[in-house]
Amino acid sequence: MPKWRTIEQYFKEVIYGGIDGIVTTFAVVAGFTGAAMSSDTTLQLSFAIVLLFGLANLFADAASMGLGNFLSVRSEQDMYASAQERERALLQSQPENGRASTIEILREKGFSETDAATLANIYKHNESYWLDFMMTHQHGIADPRGENPVYTGLATFLSFMVFGVIPLLPFMFIEEGSTAFLFQLSVAGTFAALVLLGLLKWRVIGDKLTSSLSEVILVGGTAAALAYLVGVLFVS
Repeated sequence: MPKWRTIEQYFKEVIYGGIDGIVTTFAVVAGFTGAAMSSDTTLQLSFAIVLLFGLANLFADAASMGLGNFLSVRSEQDMYASAQERERALLQSQPENGRASTIEILREKGFSETDAATLANIYKHNESYWLDFMMTHQHGIADPRGENPVYTGLATFLSFMVFGVIPLLPFMFIEEGSTAFLFQLSVAGTFAALVLLGLLKWRVIGDKLTSSLSEVILVGGTAAALAYLVGVLFVS
């Protein structure tokens, strides 16, 4: 029976969803900031529009990414199961061909002819292990059965929501202020969110702190800068 992944093993979904949430929401903020509404009336209207589109985008994209990741894992598991059954049928109907393939694989990995043949004979007596061996080393297909598609999709959704809402916080809690000032706060919040992701990466992986922070900030900052430029160009 496959073991479900631990919380730390959902790190990929957290980083992926977090950076995408930050950049996507920041793009909305950057776009409306680029409009540079000047009068007080339109200024207040712009705050409402930023929140409306920002929150709508946040929920819609988070749900889309979460469900997409869920379906991706389910599809990968179904494909693996189908390929595994085909390989099982081949091993049962043509065991000598499977044995020869196993010996060849083991020799390519540095085993002698004698040791490879001995191991292949042992594998024949454990069909489950032999099947996993062939799926991994002959077909190059990783076993996705240990992934829980519900938890994977949920991790992506929650990460997108938690980190993606940060660029919107100034517009949610500050009723008065210039567009430039709120945008500056949003930029600061975006940077802070990227720092949090970097710290999380450092904590989980145990890499150097400076390396973890710089990598996440550089990648996320570049994407956020591109989002800002695109937003400004489209509304200018």
